[in-house]
Amino acid sequence: MTTTTSSQQTVDQTEFKPSELGFGAGALSGTYDKIESHWPVEACREALRGGINVFDTSPYYGLSEFVLGDALETVRDEFPRSSYYIQTKVGRYGFTTKDFDYSAERVTNSVKESMRRLHTDYLDLVLCHDVEFVNFEDVVGPGGALEALFKLKEQGKIKYVGCSAYPLSIMLKIAEHQQAKGQPLDVILSYCHYTLQNTKLAEYTPKFRAAGVKYVANASPLGMALFRDAGPPEWHPAHAELRQAAKECAEYAREQGLNISELASMFSFTGRDTFQLNTTYIGLENKEDVQKALKAWKRVKAREQNLEKTTDLETKVLDKIRELLAPYKDYSWQSPTAKELA
Repeated sequence: MTTTTSSQQTVDQTEFKPSELGFGAGALSGTYDKIESHWPVEACREALRGGINVFDTSPYYGLSEFVLGDALETVRDEFPRSSYYIQTKVGRYGFTTKDFDYSAERVTNSVKESMRRLHTDYLDLVLCHDVEFVNFEDVVGPGGALEALFKLKEQGKIKYVGCSAYPLSIMLKIAEHQQAKGQPLDVILSYCHYTLQNTKLAEYTPKFRAAGVKYVANASPLGMALFRDAGPPEWHPAHAELRQAAKECAEYAREQGLNISELASMFSFTGRDTFQLNTTYIGLENKEDVQKALKAWKRVKAREQNLEKTTDLETKVLDKIRELLAPYKDYSWQSPTAKELA
Protein backbone atom coordinates (compact mmCIF):
# COMPACT_ATOMS: atom_id res chain seq x y z
CA MET A 1 0.00 0.00 0.00
CA THR A 2 1.64 3.20 -1.14
CA THR A 3 0.75 6.83 -0.63
CA THR A 4 -0.25 8.81 -3.69
CA THR A 5 -1.75 12.15 -4.63
CA SER A 6 -1.30 11.81 -8.38
CA SER A 7 -4.41 12.21 -10.52
CA GLN A 8 -2.76 9.82 -13.00
CA GLN A 9 -2.68 6.98 -10.47
CA THR A 10 -4.59 3.90 -11.61
CA VAL A 11 -5.18 0.50 -10.09
CA ASP A 12 -4.49 -2.69 -12.01
CA GLN A 13 -7.45 -3.37 -14.28
CA THR A 14 -6.53 -6.96 -15.16
CA GLU A 15 -5.68 -8.26 -11.69
CA PHE A 16 -7.22 -7.23 -8.38
CA LYS A 17 -4.45 -5.67 -6.27
CA PRO A 18 -6.20 -4.26 -3.21
CA SER A 19 -4.53 -2.21 -0.54
CA GLU A 20 -3.95 -4.06 2.72
CA LEU A 21 -6.30 -1.64 4.43
CA GLY A 22 -9.80 -1.36 2.95
CA PHE A 23 -12.44 1.35 3.49
CA GLY A 24 -15.58 -0.04 5.14
CA ALA A 25 -18.23 2.37 3.88
CA GLY A 26 -21.10 0.93 5.89
CA ALA A 27 -20.07 3.47 8.51
CA LEU A 28 -21.02 6.28 6.10
CA SER A 29 -24.68 5.29 6.25
CA GLY A 30 -25.32 7.21 9.45
CA THR A 31 -26.80 4.05 10.98
CA TYR A 32 -24.21 3.88 13.76
CA ASP A 33 -23.51 7.58 14.33
CA LYS A 34 -24.77 10.87 12.99
CA ILE A 35 -22.63 11.75 9.97
CA GLU A 36 -21.78 15.38 9.22
CA SER A 37 -22.30 16.22 5.55
CA HIS A 38 -18.64 17.03 4.88
CA TRP A 39 -17.24 13.84 6.44
CA PRO A 40 -17.62 11.34 3.57
CA VAL A 41 -15.77 13.44 0.99
CA GLU A 42 -12.98 14.25 3.42
CA ALA A 43 -12.71 10.61 4.49
CA CYS A 44 -12.57 9.28 0.92
CA ARG A 45 -9.99 11.87 -0.15
CA GLU A 46 -7.82 11.15 2.90
CA ALA A 47 -8.09 7.41 2.28
CA LEU A 48 -7.10 7.65 -1.37
CA ARG A 49 -4.23 9.99 -0.57
CA GLY A 50 -3.10 7.50 2.08
CA GLY A 51 -2.99 4.61 -0.39
CA ILE A 52 -6.33 2.92 0.38
CA ASN A 53 -7.71 1.79 -2.98
CA VAL A 54 -10.73 -0.40 -2.21
CA PHE A 55 -14.15 0.59 -0.85
CA ASP A 56 -16.75 -1.85 0.49
CA THR A 57 -20.46 -1.10 0.60
CA SER A 58 -23.88 -2.75 0.18
CA PRO A 59 -27.53 -1.87 -0.54
CA TYR A 60 -28.22 -3.23 2.95
CA TYR A 61 -26.10 -0.49 4.54
CA GLY A 62 -28.78 2.20 4.43
CA LEU A 63 -27.64 5.17 2.36
CA SER A 64 -24.05 3.94 2.13
CA GLU A 65 -24.00 3.41 -1.65
CA PHE A 66 -25.51 6.85 -2.28
CA VAL A 67 -23.16 8.62 0.13
CA LEU A 68 -20.05 6.79 -1.05
CA GLY A 69 -20.94 7.29 -4.70
CA ASP A 70 -21.46 11.02 -4.25
CA ALA A 71 -18.22 11.37 -2.26
CA LEU A 72 -16.15 9.54 -4.87
CA GLU A 73 -17.80 11.60 -7.60
CA THR A 74 -16.77 14.77 -5.76
CA VAL A 75 -13.08 13.77 -5.68
CA ARG A 76 -13.08 12.47 -9.26
CA ASP A 77 -10.80 15.25 -10.57
CA GLU A 78 -8.03 14.14 -8.24
CA PHE A 79 -8.95 10.45 -8.13
CA PRO A 80 -10.71 9.17 -11.27
CA ARG A 81 -12.73 5.95 -11.25
CA SER A 82 -9.68 4.06 -12.52
CA SER A 83 -7.75 4.80 -9.32
CA TYR A 84 -9.78 2.59 -6.95
CA TYR A 85 -11.89 -0.55 -6.67
CA ILE A 86 -15.52 -0.68 -5.51
CA GLN A 87 -16.97 -3.75 -3.82
CA THR A 88 -20.69 -4.04 -3.18
CA LYS A 89 -23.16 -6.83 -2.52
CA VAL A 90 -26.49 -8.33 -3.59
CA GLY A 91 -29.23 -10.40 -2.00
CA ARG A 92 -29.73 -8.74 1.39
CA TYR A 93 -32.01 -5.71 1.61
CA GLY A 94 -33.21 -5.70 5.22
CA PHE A 95 -32.73 -7.05 8.73
CA THR A 96 -34.61 -10.37 8.67
CA THR A 97 -34.53 -13.43 6.41
CA LYS A 98 -37.71 -12.11 4.76
CA ASP A 99 -35.66 -9.24 3.34
CA PHE A 100 -33.48 -11.47 1.14
CA ASP A 101 -33.90 -12.05 -2.58
CA TYR A 102 -31.28 -14.19 -4.33
CA SER A 103 -33.22 -14.60 -7.59
CA ALA A 104 -31.31 -13.93 -10.80
CA GLU A 105 -33.72 -11.14 -11.75
CA ARG A 106 -33.35 -9.29 -8.44
CA VAL A 107 -29.58 -9.76 -8.41
CA THR A 108 -29.25 -8.36 -11.93
CA ASN A 109 -31.41 -5.36 -11.11
CA SER A 110 -29.56 -4.86 -7.83
CA VAL A 111 -26.25 -4.55 -9.67
CA LYS A 112 -27.78 -1.96 -12.01
CA GLU A 113 -29.12 0.00 -9.03
CA SER A 114 -25.75 -0.10 -7.29
CA MET A 115 -23.93 1.16 -10.39
CA ARG A 116 -26.38 4.05 -10.61
CA ARG A 117 -25.92 5.00 -6.96
CA LEU A 118 -22.14 4.68 -7.20
CA HIS A 119 -21.88 6.71 -10.44
CA THR A 120 -20.08 3.95 -12.34
CA ASP A 121 -20.70 1.76 -15.37
CA TYR A 122 -18.90 -1.25 -13.88
CA LEU A 123 -18.26 -2.77 -10.46
CA ASP A 124 -15.00 -4.37 -9.47
CA LEU A 125 -16.34 -6.88 -6.95
CA VAL A 126 -19.88 -8.04 -6.21
CA LEU A 127 -20.60 -10.48 -3.39
CA CYS A 128 -23.63 -12.51 -2.36
CA HIS A 129 -24.41 -10.88 0.97
CA ASP A 130 -24.76 -13.06 4.10
CA VAL A 131 -25.20 -16.37 2.34
CA GLU A 132 -26.05 -18.18 5.60
CA PHE A 133 -29.51 -16.56 5.58
CA VAL A 134 -30.75 -18.40 2.48
CA ASN A 135 -30.89 -21.95 1.15
CA PHE A 136 -27.73 -23.34 -0.44
CA GLU A 137 -29.52 -23.76 -3.78
CA ASP A 138 -30.54 -20.09 -3.78
CA VAL A 139 -26.83 -19.25 -3.90
CA VAL A 140 -25.44 -21.92 -6.26
CA GLY A 141 -28.46 -23.36 -8.08
CA PRO A 142 -30.06 -22.59 -11.46
CA GLY A 143 -31.67 -19.14 -11.53
CA GLY A 144 -29.80 -18.19 -8.36
CA ALA A 145 -27.47 -15.42 -7.31
CA LEU A 146 -24.09 -16.77 -8.39
CA GLU A 147 -25.39 -17.79 -11.81
CA ALA A 148 -26.56 -14.20 -12.35
CA LEU A 149 -23.31 -12.68 -11.09
CA PHE A 150 -21.10 -14.87 -13.28
CA LYS A 151 -23.26 -13.94 -16.27
CA LEU A 152 -22.70 -10.25 -15.46
CA LYS A 153 -18.99 -11.00 -15.18
CA GLU A 154 -19.04 -12.51 -18.68
CA GLN A 155 -20.72 -9.32 -19.90
CA GLY A 156 -17.99 -7.15 -18.35
CA LYS A 157 -20.36 -5.41 -15.92
CA ILE A 158 -18.48 -6.80 -12.90
CA LYS A 159 -14.94 -8.16 -12.60
CA TYR A 160 -14.91 -10.45 -9.57
CA VAL A 161 -17.59 -12.57 -7.93
CA GLY A 162 -17.70 -13.76 -4.35
CA CYS A 163 -19.58 -14.38 -1.12
CA SER A 164 -19.72 -12.86 2.33
CA ALA A 165 -21.02 -14.42 5.52
CA TYR A 166 -20.28 -14.89 9.21
CA PRO A 167 -20.09 -18.75 9.36
CA LEU A 168 -16.86 -19.78 7.64
CA SER A 169 -18.03 -23.36 7.06
CA ILE A 170 -20.94 -22.25 4.88
CA MET A 171 -18.69 -20.12 2.66
CA LEU A 172 -16.24 -23.00 2.34
CA LYS A 173 -19.06 -25.34 1.26
CA ILE A 174 -20.06 -22.86 -1.46
CA ALA A 175 -16.45 -22.34 -2.55
CA GLU A 176 -15.82 -26.07 -2.84
CA HIS A 177 -19.07 -26.56 -4.77
CA GLN A 178 -18.15 -23.80 -7.20
CA GLN A 179 -14.69 -25.23 -7.73
CA ALA A 180 -16.16 -28.66 -8.44
CA LYS A 181 -18.39 -27.19 -11.16
CA GLY A 182 -15.42 -25.38 -12.74
CA GLN A 183 -16.54 -21.89 -11.76
CA PRO A 184 -14.56 -21.00 -8.60
CA LEU A 185 -15.33 -17.95 -6.51
CA ASP A 186 -12.92 -15.06 -6.89
CA VAL A 187 -13.44 -13.53 -3.46
CA ILE A 188 -14.39 -14.45 0.10
CA LEU A 189 -15.22 -11.73 2.63
CA SER A 190 -15.26 -12.88 6.24
CA TYR A 191 -15.93 -10.70 9.25
CA CYS A 192 -15.16 -10.93 12.96
CA HIS A 193 -13.02 -14.02 12.38
CA TYR A 194 -9.59 -12.49 12.71
CA THR A 195 -9.83 -10.50 15.91
CA LEU A 196 -8.37 -10.54 19.41
CA GLN A 197 -11.06 -13.09 20.29
CA ASN A 198 -11.48 -15.21 17.15
CA THR A 199 -8.75 -16.17 14.67
CA LYS A 200 -10.53 -18.97 12.76
CA LEU A 201 -10.03 -17.18 9.43
CA ALA A 202 -6.31 -18.02 9.62
CA GLU A 203 -7.27 -21.70 9.72
CA TYR A 204 -9.81 -21.44 6.89
CA THR A 205 -7.87 -19.29 4.43
CA PRO A 206 -5.70 -22.18 3.12
CA LYS A 207 -8.93 -24.16 2.62
CA PHE A 208 -10.47 -21.31 0.64
CA ARG A 209 -7.37 -21.03 -1.51
CA ALA A 210 -7.42 -24.80 -2.08
CA ALA A 211 -11.00 -24.33 -3.32
CA GLY A 212 -9.79 -21.87 -5.97
CA VAL A 213 -10.56 -18.61 -4.15
CA LYS A 214 -7.95 -16.01 -5.15
CA TYR A 215 -8.71 -13.24 -2.68
CA VAL A 216 -9.60 -13.50 1.02
CA ALA A 217 -10.57 -10.44 3.07
CA ASN A 218 -11.43 -9.81 6.70
CA ALA A 219 -13.83 -7.15 7.95
CA SER A 220 -14.71 -5.75 11.36
CA PRO A 221 -11.38 -6.05 13.19
CA LEU A 222 -13.18 -4.65 16.24
CA GLY A 223 -15.60 -7.59 16.20
CA MET A 224 -18.72 -5.51 15.39
CA ALA A 225 -17.86 -3.00 18.15
CA LEU A 226 -16.99 -5.77 20.61
CA PHE A 227 -13.64 -4.06 21.22
CA ARG A 228 -14.18 -0.37 21.81
CA ASP A 229 -13.39 1.95 24.69
CA ALA A 230 -17.03 2.16 25.78
CA GLY A 231 -17.38 -1.63 25.79
CA PRO A 232 -19.63 -3.62 23.44
CA PRO A 233 -23.17 -2.40 22.69
CA GLU A 234 -26.13 -4.23 24.23
CA TRP A 235 -27.36 -5.37 20.82
CA HIS A 236 -24.17 -7.30 20.12
CA PRO A 237 -24.98 -10.94 19.19
CA ALA A 238 -22.25 -12.41 21.43
CA HIS A 239 -23.43 -13.88 24.72
CA ALA A 240 -23.32 -11.82 27.91
CA GLU A 241 -20.17 -13.50 29.24
CA LEU A 242 -18.11 -12.59 26.16
CA ARG A 243 -19.48 -9.04 26.13
CA GLN A 244 -18.46 -8.69 29.79
CA ALA A 245 -14.97 -10.05 29.09
CA ALA A 246 -14.55 -7.61 26.19
CA LYS A 247 -15.63 -4.76 28.46
CA GLU A 248 -13.01 -5.82 31.01
CA CYS A 249 -10.39 -5.89 28.25
CA ALA A 250 -11.25 -2.30 27.31
CA GLU A 251 -11.15 -1.18 30.92
CA TYR A 252 -7.79 -2.84 31.57
CA ALA A 253 -6.25 -1.34 28.43
CA ARG A 254 -7.55 2.10 29.40
CA GLU A 255 -6.15 1.79 32.94
CA GLN A 256 -2.76 1.07 31.37
CA GLY A 257 -2.98 4.09 29.08
CA LEU A 258 -3.76 2.12 25.91
CA ASN A 259 -6.82 1.97 23.64
CA ILE A 260 -8.54 -1.34 23.00
CA SER A 261 -9.70 -0.35 19.50
CA GLU A 262 -6.17 0.48 18.41
CA LEU A 263 -4.84 -2.77 19.87
CA ALA A 264 -7.61 -4.75 18.14
CA SER A 265 -7.02 -3.03 14.79
CA MET A 266 -3.28 -3.60 14.92
CA PHE A 267 -3.80 -7.26 15.74
CA SER A 268 -6.10 -7.75 12.74
CA PHE A 269 -3.68 -5.96 10.41
CA THR A 270 -1.10 -8.69 11.13
CA GLY A 271 -3.22 -11.07 9.05
CA ARG A 272 -1.38 -10.06 5.90
CA ASP A 273 1.94 -11.29 7.24
CA THR A 274 0.57 -14.20 9.29
CA PHE A 275 -1.57 -16.02 6.71
CA GLN A 276 -1.46 -13.91 3.51
CA LEU A 277 -4.76 -12.14 4.07
CA ASN A 278 -5.36 -9.76 1.16
CA THR A 279 -7.28 -6.95 2.82
CA THR A 280 -8.72 -5.89 6.15
CA TYR A 281 -11.78 -3.64 5.91
CA ILE A 282 -12.40 -1.25 8.76
CA GLY A 283 -15.40 1.07 9.12
CA LEU A 284 -14.42 4.71 8.55
CA GLU A 285 -16.68 7.71 9.12
CA ASN A 286 -14.42 10.74 8.80
CA LYS A 287 -10.92 11.98 8.03
CA GLU A 288 -9.73 11.40 11.60
CA ASP A 289 -10.87 7.75 11.49
CA VAL A 290 -8.86 7.27 8.31
CA GLN A 291 -5.77 8.83 9.83
CA LYS A 292 -6.00 6.63 12.93
CA ALA A 293 -6.44 3.47 10.85
CA LEU A 294 -3.51 4.34 8.60
CA LYS A 295 -1.33 5.13 11.62
CA ALA A 296 -2.15 1.76 13.21
CA TRP A 297 -1.49 -0.08 9.94
CA LYS A 298 1.84 1.70 9.45
CA ARG A 299 2.92 0.73 12.96
CA VAL A 300 2.19 -2.92 12.18
CA LYS A 301 4.22 -2.72 8.97
CA ALA A 302 7.11 -1.06 10.82
CA ARG A 303 7.14 -3.91 13.32
CA GLU A 304 7.07 -6.52 10.58
CA GLN A 305 10.16 -4.84 9.11
CA ASN A 306 11.83 -4.64 12.55
CA LEU A 307 11.77 -0.86 12.42
CA GLU A 308 9.71 -0.68 15.61
CA LYS A 309 9.37 -3.03 18.55
CA THR A 310 6.28 -3.95 20.54
CA THR A 311 6.56 -2.20 23.90
CA ASP A 312 6.71 -4.11 27.17
CA LEU A 313 3.49 -2.37 28.20
CA GLU A 314 1.65 -3.56 25.09
CA THR A 315 2.92 -7.11 25.63
CA LYS A 316 1.68 -7.00 29.21
CA VAL A 317 -1.74 -5.66 28.19
CA LEU A 318 -2.15 -8.14 25.32
CA ASP A 319 -1.22 -11.01 27.63
CA LYS A 320 -3.94 -9.91 30.04
CA ILE A 321 -6.45 -9.55 27.18
CA ARG A 322 -5.67 -13.08 26.00
CA GLU A 323 -6.19 -14.32 29.55
CA LEU A 324 -9.58 -12.59 29.83
CA LEU A 325 -10.73 -13.89 26.44
CA ALA A 326 -9.31 -17.42 26.81
CA PRO A 327 -12.63 -19.05 27.83
CA TYR A 328 -14.23 -17.70 24.63
CA LYS A 329 -11.34 -18.20 22.18
CA ASP A 330 -12.67 -18.84 18.67
CA TYR A 331 -16.29 -18.86 19.85
CA SER A 332 -18.65 -17.82 17.04
CA TRP A 333 -22.13 -16.55 17.82
CA GLN A 334 -25.26 -17.65 15.99
CA SER A 335 -25.95 -16.19 12.54
CA PRO A 336 -28.71 -15.56 11.66
CA THR A 337 -29.73 -14.54 15.16
CA ALA A 338 -33.17 -15.33 16.54
CA LYS A 339 -34.31 -11.78 15.75
CA GLU A 340 -33.05 -12.03 12.18
CA LEU A 341 -34.94 -15.29 11.69
CA ALA A 342 -38.22 -13.63 12.69
